[in-house]
Amino acid sequence: MTDTKKKSPSPAEIREARTNAGLTQTESAQTVQASLRGWQQWEAGDRTMPPGLFELFMLKTGQWPLDNDMET
Repeated sequence: MTDTKKKSPSPAEIREARTNAGLTQTESAQTVQASLRGWQQWEAGDRTMPPGLFELFMLKTGQWPLDNDMET
């Protein structure tokens, strides 16, 4: 059985994704329906961001390589 569980992004990955999207922490939090404090804690490394929420952020900001994930 293969492990398909995704790992949580690092604080640096979260910050980089936000800056690449050109968004503030407030705007980024609103994008995934999270609180500003929660977003700040993810970027600071005080809490881990759920992998699914990071994927949602990446999808909504056009940063997720969809073509690479889909096999036909």
